[in-house]
Amino acid sequence: MFEANLKIADVIIKMQSKFPLESHTEEEIATLHTERYDNFTYKGSKKPDIFIDVRIVEKLPKVSGTKPMFITYHFQDNSENWRMLRKGDSYVYKTPLETKKQLMLVSRNFNKVTAYLLPKKDKGRVWSTGDLIYDFLQVLLINYFAQRKTGIFVHSIGIKDTNGRGLIFAGKSGAGKSTTARIWYKHSKAMILNDDRIIVRKIGKQFFIHGSPWHGEFSDYLDSRIESAPLKNLFFIYHAKKNTARRILPKEAFSMLYPSLFPTFWDKTCLDNISSFSLDLIKNVPCYNLGFINNKRVIDFVRKGRT
Repeated sequence: MFEANLKIADVIIKMQSKFPLESHTEEEIATLHTERYDNFTYKGSKKPDIFIDVRIVEKLPKVSGTKPMFITYHFQDNSENWRMLRKGDSYVYKTPLETKKQLMLVSRNFNKVTAYLLPKKDKGRVWSTGDLIYDFLQVLLINYFAQRKTGIFVHSIGIKDTNGRGLIFAGKSGAGKSTTARIWYKHSKAMILNDDRIIVRKIGKQFFIHGSPWHGEFSDYLDSRIESAPLKNLFFIYHAKKNTARRILPKEAFSMLYPSLFPTFWDKTCLDNISSFSLDLIKNVPCYNLGFINNKRVIDFVRKGRT
């Protein structure tokens, strides 16, 4: 039996199969950037929170009696990316992508999965953690946290500063997230946890930010890490003619945070839990509107004025 274990935002995921793991040449590793998720490998002995049984089949099984819940489409050609279906009290995830046709049977608690994959061209019946991480595992964890009301995904930059405190920089497309990541990367010794997908969790009364394997434009400069930091401030950024910050109240903060979340539109209870968690977050973590100019002075501005 072959297995691989991951730890993402303190959730341990065990993947197991009778089929071997795929081996990569050095050239393939460089192309695939496997370090982005290899660094989330878990080698401890704690009991897994999520178990995935990987099966490689010549043809994906047909599942009857399902009800469509949600379908995503690619933004460039509008082709289907993946869909969620309900079967009784469990779920089905499937993707028709030519290079990644998959079908997953998911338990109602999102903690047990039977994953059906097709053989790889030129390599046969092998699998890798990347087959599951993109995009299935992200969808699974969004539901896993939402159902338990224990975490949210935020489309944002997460930084662990040199004092150990965590900062989130969120904003709409074009607001400057990639620019902010590059500024902090080049001009500070802070750790960029991620430039696109940050997971926020709550332990006791403290919120923590966690890195994840899913990156944006900045990923070519970034090593993924199993890292977390207590969240000190949440910034909603935009380009400006000078560095400026304004503390905002929870009502305004929620209206700015919500577009950056990954909502479970297919499940009202989970969606309500995401909203409730987010309200708790912005009521307990100082939130600011941050206008910035594209140079390193914004780092000291943030550190001296807000952290």
